[in-house]
Amino acid sequence: MMTLDKDNLGELYGRVGVGDQSMLGLMGRNQDISVGEIFMIYSEREGHERVFFFRVLGLQNYLRQVDDIGRIASTLMVEGDSYLSGIDRNKLLSIDGKMLGYAERDAGGDWVFRSPRRLPDHLAEVYRPVPGTSDDAVRDMLASQTGGEVFLGDLQVGEETLDVPVHIPAEFLPMHVGIFGATGSGKSNLMMVLIKSIIDNNMDRLSGESAGRFNVSAFCIDPHDEFAQGVDTYGIQDIVETMDAKTRQEVLGDFYYLTTHLQAAPREVRRYGKELRILWEEIKPQDLYSIMDFTGQMYAFIDMVYSRARGDWIAEILDMDDDPDGTPKGTLRAVQRRLRFVDRSPIFIRSGNSVLGDIFESMETGRILVVNTSLMSDMEQFLLTTVVTRTLSDLRKALKSSGNLGDFDTQAGMRLPSSFFKKVRERARAFYGFGGASDSASVKDPRSLPVLLVTVEEAPSILNPELMRGQSVFKDISRQGRKFNIGLLVISQQVSVLDNVILSQMNTEINLRLGNEREIKACIENASVNISGFQNEFRVMSRGEALVTASYRELPLPVRVPLFDNVFEKDKARYKKKVSGTAAEKHTL
Repeated sequence: MMTLDKDNLGELYGRVGVGDQSMLGLMGRNQDISVGEIFMIYSEREGHERVFFFRVLGLQNYLRQVDDIGRIASTLMVEGDSYLSGIDRNKLLSIDGKMLGYAERDAGGDWVFRSPRRLPDHLAEVYRPVPGTSDDAVRDMLASQTGGEVFLGDLQVGEETLDVPVHIPAEFLPMHVGIFGATGSGKSNLMMVLIKSIIDNNMDRLSGESAGRFNVSAFCIDPHDEFAQGVDTYGIQDIVETMDAKTRQEVLGDFYYLTTHLQAAPREVRRYGKELRILWEEIKPQDLYSIMDFTGQMYAFIDMVYSRARGDWIAEILDMDDDPDGTPKGTLRAVQRRLRFVDRSPIFIRSGNSVLGDIFESMETGRILVVNTSLMSDMEQFLLTTVVTRTLSDLRKALKSSGNLGDFDTQAGMRLPSSFFKKVRERARAFYGFGGASDSASVKDPRSLPVLLVTVEEAPSILNPELMRGQSVFKDISRQGRKFNIGLLVISQQVSVLDNVILSQMNTEINLRLGNEREIKACIENASVNISGFQNEFRVMSRGEALVTASYRELPLPVRVPLFDNVFEKDKARYKKKVSGTAAEKHTL
């Protein structure tokens, strides 16, 4: 018995022709159809009502009852337009495309979406979605495929969009996210939209308006210093300025902007900024092993010095004049050359005040950090990202290995530089402990804590197969991050050069316009769901258009990412609304 009003699907366009459960051929009216459009096919077979979703991959003009269209064209050249009299009604479009799956109601009457294991009925009706008509029906049928807390954009159907927001569930961020796109494809705007979405999620949780399970913290690398002030008119700073003081403190804390030279930042941004300074003693050998190559002799030498000097290992190596006894000649100089950028860097300092403890506190309290790396060298950026990622990971690993706060002290003391852990010990115990501050107090499961999302920019430089063979913290996080609620947000112009370990652990891919055929092929092969046949679509993508694939969903979702300026204008009023603070978890120091 029919329960769906077919008029809500859009306009009746055509009928199903031939095909199987993966590829179909449709026959429709002679309309202006584009590659990438999504059609809905209504089918009722043996009392089962289903709506199949179909994506256009190829188009061909077709004349009904005509075997040789070339002969028609040649006759038209001779006899003129009068020959076309009455032929318009025979003009059709033959459409080839991919079956994406189907929606049907479960026993409770709710729509569920399933993989394409069935076929629509013979000559089933094909509907073309119409914005303003089809939105509610599509939103209901695809709710399981589009729901979540972190907004990406709206569902795209051809060159139009429906009012069907597409999200990533926060719980899947620790399964890692890849953003792939060529220069000019819209990666910076997408990152700003993601940052806004994460802020919105955290605000909703603080006010009690969200049923989401997690706050999300994000360490966002900004290689062009665009996020704070924006690419066009607005930026993250405008969100900060729009909030009242209480909301700002609850959601963002005392600062959100990190930079190498704070005095060079605009005055309004400077009020919410800190300078990036990391002490040498907070760097472990593994951090350097993750970002550059060393020979076996160099590894042995560094490990020997570290085992003796611990936090002073960098200073001791840089202060040496000659190879120690038993060390092959030239090893010291080779290691010193690799450490020279640390010695010259304004970020990594021998003594002074470090910001690493503040970064840790921000990440464990659901904050957003925008990290201006525009004045850094690549190696400085990579080492900064590595130190932060490894530090957060070591703390969560220590927590996972502990039964109470006494155990946590022991585990963290073994994993972390002692000077750093002494500074953050009391804060860490407050974040991680249950029911008091005594050593016997039980500890939390890392999976109940905020999701920590760390951006890896220029990913091919440090996520390539050569470095992944060594002691890379990123390889470790890619395999185990979900145990600790830590996810990588990998941003790259290339897919083909990334290590397979990283790619195989990436469960959400946001694919923007790609640069060449090799990258398109690599993207299709790496996708979490089958998108074979989508090559033509990648070739016609415009700026801000993306194809989102995820292992936890059956449907590849075409999305148009809105301009940050537009979503900020639309939501501007919400930031003036005070959060209650009752839903926020309080940490007692």
